[in-house]
Amino acid sequence: MVNKAPVDISTGSSQYEYVKCVVVGDSGVGKTCLVRAWACDTKYRLEQLVKTHVSTVWATDHYRNDKEVLDRSWCHVDDCRVSLRLWDTFGYHDKDRGFAYKGADVVLLVFSVVKPNSLRNILSKWQTEIKNECSTTPVVVAGTHADMRFLYKDQHYRGMEKGLLYKAIDKGDIITPDQGREVAQMIGAPYYETSILFNYGIEDVFFNVVRAAMVERRKIKFWNAQLRRIQYPLIQSPLPVPQPLFPTVTVAASTFDFDLAQLLKNQNDGDIIFNVRGVHIRAHKICLVIASELFREILLMDIKEQEGCSDPQTNGRTEKRTNKEDEQVLLDNEDILEESPIIDANSNCSDDRLVRHGGRDIISARYLNHAAFEKIETVSNKNSTGEGVEQTVVTVTQEITPQAFQCVLEYMYTGRVREEYSQLLEVQQAAELLKLFPMLVALSNLQTQETYLNLGLEKRFHTDRVDKLQELILEQGLLNDIHFEVDDGVVGAHKPLLIARCEMMCAMFTDNFLEASAHVIPLPDVTCEVFGVLQEYLYTDKIQSLDSVDQLALIAVANRLCLPRLISLVEDYVVMELSRAARCDEDILEEVLMLIEPSQFHNALQLAAWCQHYVCVHYREASKRFFRELRSLQKENLALIEENQWPPVWYIKEKERYDQLMGQKTPSLHIQQKAQFSRWQQCKGSCFCFCRRSKVLVEEENYDFPM
Repeated sequence: MVNKAPVDISTGSSQYEYVKCVVVGDSGVGKTCLVRAWACDTKYRLEQLVKTHVSTVWATDHYRNDKEVLDRSWCHVDDCRVSLRLWDTFGYHDKDRGFAYKGADVVLLVFSVVKPNSLRNILSKWQTEIKNECSTTPVVVAGTHADMRFLYKDQHYRGMEKGLLYKAIDKGDIITPDQGREVAQMIGAPYYETSILFNYGIEDVFFNVVRAAMVERRKIKFWNAQLRRIQYPLIQSPLPVPQPLFPTVTVAASTFDFDLAQLLKNQNDGDIIFNVRGVHIRAHKICLVIASELFREILLMDIKEQEGCSDPQTNGRTEKRTNKEDEQVLLDNEDILEESPIIDANSNCSDDRLVRHGGRDIISARYLNHAAFEKIETVSNKNSTGEGVEQTVVTVTQEITPQAFQCVLEYMYTGRVREEYSQLLEVQQAAELLKLFPMLVALSNLQTQETYLNLGLEKRFHTDRVDKLQELILEQGLLNDIHFEVDDGVVGAHKPLLIARCEMMCAMFTDNFLEASAHVIPLPDVTCEVFGVLQEYLYTDKIQSLDSVDQLALIAVANRLCLPRLISLVEDYVVMELSRAARCDEDILEEVLMLIEPSQFHNALQLAAWCQHYVCVHYREASKRFFRELRSLQKENLALIEENQWPPVWYIKEKERYDQLMGQKTPSLHIQQKAQFSRWQQCKGSCFCFCRRSKVLVEEENYDFPM
């Protein structure tokens, strides 16, 4: 602990000791930061430590000019009052540091645990320099940047903006504590490690620097009572390695609204044609039905009528009843006042019902007494393969222009209005005739320059559209135009939505493939349950609970259909469920272990990364309980898990060593080292002087202290 200095330190009383510590080491290893962290209590952030290195030195003038620095230099070490004065130096080897070594009580030799050259230079350069300048001065070795042993893998650190000349750290740069301690042992010095980012080891280093100096001073001032209480430099507990954060699952951004809007541009696949003043505009029934109440009344009624014709035994009776019911509904709504089918109501729904009109086969027609529409027809046209395809043709009244109707269609596909219209009045009239009241409000906001209000209207439009998709399309199964044969049945679907939401489906239905003209498409290795979730995602851009669904099978089909967002949604759900189970102390280790390679195979890489991380964190347990399953992983996965296991191997060794030494009953075994450098010259004279001897330390010769 750093304490305030005594009031009177000029008396030279023997109860106070002064220690001069010279800090040396290669340039860029963190000497100045270490000095400032002790002398000034400076705190550092990671962003500050990854900038391009600029050589600096902490001047000793601070002890004369800054009272706070002077006060912080005083500390209690083993009940001895000591003022530690630090001398920072430049790390360049061509600099003359002879003046700094003069009068030094101890030398702190610093290297970086992520710069192997700085460790090698201890033996090749610094040992020689210290021997030449102050051969009898004790030395303490300190390794900086100890936190980088695990931070160099951190994604936050990797993604940080670093200095232009900052050298990236890789696995080969890491120096383990055993390697650093081995070099320190070769020069007879105690060994410590520091991290100014985590404030680790700073007091350990400088308290033991004081101990090393005081132990050496005790050999001369052996009568000093307080120096007798000074211990040898103590061992240091290893830096706790924090558990790495679990990777987060990033869900891809939604393109649902954009995808549906693109259907307006892809008019070749439209199943309804609007005849607006002789201009034919294609659209998609499903997009109109989910966006407009008026189109739901007209188009869904026509569909129910067609469904009534499907049974030949009751066809006439059903059609007659349907016509009367339709007439009553239309009269009640005051939308359609008259129904005049071209075909007799009691005739059969067979091919002989077709009436040739204008080069088309007209199946049925209905005249509408409505302000926006004149009539609706069901016709049969031949597609590119020569197959007859039913289409609906709606004739729009003359009050609506093609340009205005196109703007209205754009709103029903996108839910938003343009910033300006060349014919605003025509667009308003068309919206009013089609009963698009939210669009009228949006146009009014546009005129009053309150367009910010349209954001809420647009959000409400998209919400209502998804609700209608869920209600009418998914739950009631209306407007199906394609079927898929899955493993346990046949399910209906909708080409426009599949084309808009899935590039794989778009290519299958629009290019020259057999599936483009097929009515039933086989989809192997998919169940109805899995297809239902797939369909829910494609139609609503969300998925409900997946508890009863084979989630891995869903990921597999999403990968087959190239749906990365669906994969990420399932990954996020699975990770949340596994995390919840882990918090409830459920055993999920085996399940996670078995998910790694199937997830990788189906491109669920985020789920695989999470599972790998979980196994890394629980590696020791996995290697004991599921050794066979762990070893059955591919070599790349096994190597990754072993390399990133937590705690790392070096920490486990350090912790075992520390616990072993601290568990000894003999207090002397807690001491790290009993001697400093063993290179002092022995006095060969016949005098009785109190010289320092290099190999004869009387008070410790019976102890064998650990390194």
